[in-house]
Amino acid sequence: MKKLRIAQVVSLQESVPPRGKNGLEFMVYYLTEELVRRGHDVTLFATKDSKTSARLIPVVSYPASRKYIYGWNSTNYALAGMVKAYEMKDEFDIIHTHIGNTAYYFSDLANVPIIETIHSPAVGSKKTKRIRSAKDVYWLDASRRSDSVHHVFVSNSQRDNSRLKKNVSVVHNGIDLDKFSFKKDPKDYFVYLGYITEDKGAHIAVKVAKKANIKLKLAGSCSGCKDYFKEKVKPYLKKGKIEYVGAVNPQERNRLLGGAKAILVPLQWEEPFGLVMIEAMACGTPVIGFDRAAVSEIVEDGKTGYVVDSEKDMVRAIKKIGEIKRENCRSHVEKYFTVQKMADEYEKVYEKVLNNSIK
Repeated sequence: MKKLRIAQVVSLQESVPPRGKNGLEFMVYYLTEELVRRGHDVTLFATKDSKTSARLIPVVSYPASRKYIYGWNSTNYALAGMVKAYEMKDEFDIIHTHIGNTAYYFSDLANVPIIETIHSPAVGSKKTKRIRSAKDVYWLDASRRSDSVHHVFVSNSQRDNSRLKKNVSVVHNGIDLDKFSFKKDPKDYFVYLGYITEDKGAHIAVKVAKKANIKLKLAGSCSGCKDYFKEKVKPYLKKGKIEYVGAVNPQERNRLLGGAKAILVPLQWEEPFGLVMIEAMACGTPVIGFDRAAVSEIVEDGKTGYVVDSEKDMVRAIKKIGEIKRENCRSHVEKYFTVQKMADEYEKVYEKVLNNSIK
């Protein structure tokens, strides 16, 4: 396709790439770098400490997650980058935002198309049939503006759970395979990797591990959920059997995932995507996950892992995990979930939007 002038706008909650485990900012970083590599003229609106090959417009000095220095609330941080991009709108063919639905505030103001990638669960805005109050007027107007923005969901599941139906498409997230090493022969343990929360199902992972009599390494931050950890996870911990190893950095994550026989993903909420699944498969590690959210569209049941309906089924899947070829896991990610594949799909969205053909 022709080379485009593209603005990438983030919410300033984290730097790009993030210092910690923030999937959104990693996706923006990967996408921006790949678009620059392809010759597009990309401008990133982010924090001053962000690292990028694109032109960087430093909106604030520090991300909100580390230093609230302006007395702003989260909405201020979300809108600050978009305001800057709007002020420079004549320099772009596309404004691509990752700030949440506040992007639609600018839909009537900018003379360039706005694309919004929705990284969190989305329900859209429900239209009312008749105006009864000022609130109705606001939501009708918000709905109209929202319809004029081109929404990108990161999974079919996320899209299907949303009331947004106009101007939508789906682009799966992708990762840099160079960051993940394939390991053919795992060690004798399974892994849970993610925030230690009820939504992620950490308590189910430890229960299943005990029932299946396997070794489990539990990794991730429990910040903000210490009571949950103490009450529902800690009682199952046992040295040499079920162990909590804390939060891990990218290098530790690579070793931990690659050494595992499988990763357990007992989701309890409608997670929009689930990066940890493709990260694990990139290392050759199969996924055993509950059949909800995007699990079944990321994991090929019986080939790259098992999609199950209950704790009992998860235990059964653990017992037959040796039937999954780890090479299949890596090749599955290579085919469907790379940065290059993600950029290919975004280029298609950009082209459709510019041609006014996206529906």
